[in-house]
Amino acid sequence: MTPGPAPEYHGSSHFGGKAVAHHFITDLTEGETLQQCFLVRRVETRTDKAGKPFLAMVLGDKTGEIPARVWSDVLAKCPGPFAAGDYVGVKAQVSSYQGEMQLTIQYINTLEALRQMGREPKDCDPDLLHRATPYDRQELWRELWELAEAHLQPPLKDLVLALLKKNQEELLVCPAARVYHHPYLGGLLEHTWSVARLARLFLTIYPDLNADLVLAGAILHDLGKVKELANPQAPEITVPGALLGHIVLGWEMVREEARAQDFPDGALLLELEHIVLSHHGSQEFGSPVPPKTREAMLVYYLDDLDAKLKMMDMHLESDNTPGDFTSYHRVLQRGLYKGGERLEEEEAPPAKSEK
Repeated sequence: MTPGPAPEYHGSSHFGGKAVAHHFITDLTEGETLQQCFLVRRVETRTDKAGKPFLAMVLGDKTGEIPARVWSDVLAKCPGPFAAGDYVGVKAQVSSYQGEMQLTIQYINTLEALRQMGREPKDCDPDLLHRATPYDRQELWRELWELAEAHLQPPLKDLVLALLKKNQEELLVCPAARVYHHPYLGGLLEHTWSVARLARLFLTIYPDLNADLVLAGAILHDLGKVKELANPQAPEITVPGALLGHIVLGWEMVREEARAQDFPDGALLLELEHIVLSHHGSQEFGSPVPPKTREAMLVYYLDDLDAKLKMMDMHLESDNTPGDFTSYHRVLQRGLYKGGERLEEEEAPPAKSEK
């Protein structure tokens, strides 16, 4: 989408002047001064070394997110309150801290507060601020449904289709995570669609696996995230999500639907539940048990593969570090090679003369 005109802030000394195009987060440069809208992704009140309160925020647009700081002197003039999901107008300077871009806020207020003061930003386009899957969500949904309908057999087919239908509305908007992979509108649907398609491909290589179990597990492995995450525009962890986590929540959803359908094959259901419970691979990463069947092992690796590749894509797109490698990614535990032109091979040293 081509960026539209950025907001013009009328009637405010903080936001006077001519409107300029929205500066996307991925294009920001150190030293730049901004005057535009963002979406509040996260906000937390902290204290500095002198004991003064400040706000640690994460602001976002459709290209990514950036840390922001509202120090005590500005906070005294701009007390908010601010919450995840708020649209805000800001004046800020782009700086760098420990190799990471961040915003130092000089003025901030919610669009609702600016509107009440008669200072509503003009042409603040929410479409520029919301991250979403680049795919058509209705098309993703149709393809996922058709995968299940065409390639599953009863009783797993009935179970999977019922769970998809009951959670369609949430799946169309739910992110797959708050931060690390597919953390945007429709991200869970995109991730599930990807893992399900990978499962179909791998089943052609390993035809002796239980194809229904693999595909059902691929589709249902992360379903509990619709109960773990709320406020999809600025994802937050729900109370059940914090206390139980999406793995247990998803297992409960599968078991409850199976009970409602009087699922006829207890052994098959047990193996499906095992896939859901083991799909993070180990207790260290949240699974109560490691994968103990070949089908569970495959779903675990396909889930991890798709998540890790998305993390790499997002880090490569957002990183502004000069040089051939990105900054260090804490989850992936490495910097990533940016690619580019292949280095020319050095001339081989002359051969030693034979004596």
